[in-house]
Amino acid sequence: MAQASLDTDWIRELRRALLAWFAVHQRPTPWRDNPDPYRVWVSEVMLQQTQTATVIPYFERFIARFPTVQALADAPLEEVLRYWEGLGYYARARNLHRAAQQIVQNGGRLPSTAERLCELPGIGAYTAGAIASIAFGQPTPVVDGNVTRVLARLLWLKGDLKTHAAQKQLWQLSEQLIDPQQPGAFNQAMMELGSTVCLPAQPRCGACPVSHLCAAYQRGQPTAVPEPSKRAATVTRVDVSAIILREGQCLLARRAPDGLWGGLWEFPRASREGRESLESVAQRAAAPLGVRIEPLQTLASLQHAVTNSRIRLYGYLCAWASGEAQPADAYDAVAWVVPDALASYPLSAPQRRLARALTQHGGQLSLQQV
Repeated sequence: MAQASLDTDWIRELRRALLAWFAVHQRPTPWRDNPDPYRVWVSEVMLQQTQTATVIPYFERFIARFPTVQALADAPLEEVLRYWEGLGYYARARNLHRAAQQIVQNGGRLPSTAERLCELPGIGAYTAGAIASIAFGQPTPVVDGNVTRVLARLLWLKGDLKTHAAQKQLWQLSEQLIDPQQPGAFNQAMMELGSTVCLPAQPRCGACPVSHLCAAYQRGQPTAVPEPSKRAATVTRVDVSAIILREGQCLLARRAPDGLWGGLWEFPRASREGRESLESVAQRAAAPLGVRIEPLQTLASLQHAVTNSRIRLYGYLCAWASGEAQPADAYDAVAWVVPDALASYPLSAPQRRLARALTQHGGQLSLQQV
């Protein structure tokens, strides 16, 4: 990626046009209405990997339950995960909880600089820059997917922008561009422009406040940059969750705190090997917990994705045969739960769908008999 030479008059006009547009066209959000540092922090963590429209109702519910950093720090992790349920990427919630406890231990105030913010769990350069600029008025840059796309088109940046060298230059460019008087508004305007106008496949150049400054637009090739990066190959697999029934209850197991879905409960789960039958996979899911089962029937089948994996998940009804369930392998706790109580346990989105299927099936299922 060639080094871009930025003209001071061009930068001044970019700031003016972008801030004027943002003042009129910014989407109302609960964290912009009240940019308290705690609320900005929670919103920025939620916005990692998640669109604004999706985040808003989760944010409002989360803040209503955990209105301060002290309230978040005092809450049990399981409750925090329950309020996060459905947003995915649950490491964000675990890190948020750990960071809140650290903040409370250090006086209860969120650090005001990007450098200090990066010392907290779950806060990287982008999130630190966003919080420092929006909540504390620090002239710290941000670079995310939206900002990268805007910069690539404004400055005609070619090549793979995910390389280390390209990322370094993007941060340097962003640092040059940021408005020192209104850094929070400028950063939000760049992100908002990428999210609502400078779209990946169909950019709305006619509505863009800085199209007169945009190299890609002037070339008549707004979608030619950024150039696509190489993607990891998609992996497909089949998983089975054993929904084990015993005297009106079903068995849940809680995943260990770290790793994928850490701290969440689920119906014991295993991945199919080769052409293995679903019944066999269900038995393997139950075996590490010390439970022997009798597979009955498929309850539900659904698809979901985790990073580059595409997963077909089967919920398989099973009857408990023998053995007392004990934590093992990836699970640090187990519990027998009546189906109506599943709502109080934090589950991943696909596991919640299986729980709903079980509850809906309850009228046809004689739980007391299995």
